[in-house]
Amino acid sequence: MEMRKGKIRQGKNKTTAVLLAVFLSQWTWVYTYRDNAWKFWTALAINMLFFWMWFIPPILTNLWAIIDNATADPEYFENYWK
Repeated sequence: MEMRKGKIRQGKNKTTAVLLAVFLSQWTWVYTYRDNAWKFWTALAINMLFFWMWFIPPILTNLWAIIDNATADPEYFENYWK
């Protein structure tokens, strides 16, 4: 836990990140936006540019989000604010 301006900041949780990836696709990277902003904006741009392909881009970005968070080291999430 880290103390900033009177607030205690706890680390993030890998389970939460994976669940966000499963249910909200690229929005999982908002959970760790400081390090993953480029992933969020890239996935969002892919989905917006290729919306006419219906379900293919969302499936691919969803898989990317799930794999990215599932293979991440749990210590990354625990030490996110440090």
